[in-house]
Amino acid sequence: MDFKGVRVLLLDGFCRQNAILLKELHDLGCEVTTLCDSKLDVSYASRYPKRRILDRKFKKDLSYYEELILRLAKTGEYDVIFPVVEEATDIISRNIDEIKKYAKTTVPPHEAFEKAKDKQLTMKICMENGIYCPKTKMDNETLDEYLATVQFPLALKPREGRGSVGFKKVHNREELDNLIAEGTVKVEEYVIQEFIDEAETHRVSYTMIDQNGQVKSSMISKSTRPYPLGIGTNSRFESVDMPEIARQSELLLQLMGWRGYASVCFIESDKDHIPKVMEINGRISASFKISVVAGLHIVRQLLEMAYDAEVTPQPEQLNYNRQISHSQSSFLWFLKSPSRFRKEDCKHKGIRRDVVFSWADPLPYLTYSFQCLGKYKKEMKKRER
Repeated sequence: MDFKGVRVLLLDGFCRQNAILLKELHDLGCEVTTLCDSKLDVSYASRYPKRRILDRKFKKDLSYYEELILRLAKTGEYDVIFPVVEEATDIISRNIDEIKKYAKTTVPPHEAFEKAKDKQLTMKICMENGIYCPKTKMDNETLDEYLATVQFPLALKPREGRGSVGFKKVHNREELDNLIAEGTVKVEEYVIQEFIDEAETHRVSYTMIDQNGQVKSSMISKSTRPYPLGIGTNSRFESVDMPEIARQSELLLQLMGWRGYASVCFIESDKDHIPKVMEINGRISASFKISVVAGLHIVRQLLEMAYDAEVTPQPEQLNYNRQISHSQSSFLWFLKSPSRFRKEDCKHKGIRRDVVFSWADPLPYLTYSFQCLGKYKKEMKKRER
């Protein structure tokens, strides 16, 4: 299908993954309008958009953002609306019937999106279907029953949420009981599961399922170098050949009734090297560029699905052992990590690309770096435990 001249509204212009999304849309011939809240946003600084909308309110007020998306859709100026973060994806999936009167879109079904946000439900599906995951307290178990089957430390995290925000590590029953008693942790609102120790390695899937439930793209990256150390998001990604983990990702998403793109995140202990499901991200991943470097064309596939066309399958051969890095957090990891000189972290000799930087479109990297400096203290505060 030819997408030349297709008018795309790319939301969430502040996201670092927009650098590669804009290039992919540009290469397909789309005419892109992007929504930004700052002139320092990746999308605003990029040379690829045909038009930029600057609105400083939508990130701070979700009700306003919903009204704005609906208002922009109703102008009839866009053929496809392309969200990036969870909030925009959620807004569009909840209002899909209204939005589809005016524009096509790339979001998953709202029911599947709601299921995927619930980490407790994700763990339940995994445990019932032989998908690797940490041993997790189920809703039909009492706390005492669950604690009789596991050892401390335990990981506690909100049933809904992203990244490491709200994460707790508890070392004994007394500490757990205190968190519950003081109201910091409400058992019904938290996932309680075994803590995966020595786990700086994660695996991330990049999976595309078409409108008929058929897997059209599926690959895995190895992600390392978390910052903040131990609890942050990873800053380096490498495409790897792990067909069993890819299969488990596909199975989990299909059991959710998923359609479209999603990533499944796995955590892996250095002790047993068994990747176990952490969560499903029903948005365009911050590390999305590694899928493009590996040879996937998920942006094209999403547009094909939006038009209810046949979705092109992935190439027979992918490019493995390719790397990208988020250089800003990778630099901070290097400064702080005691394992900075491990051989496995230094042996890669191939070309390593940056998540944002491109010689063809260099300005977004500079403006994004300025934004990172401004956000640093705020982000560290959010992750305090």
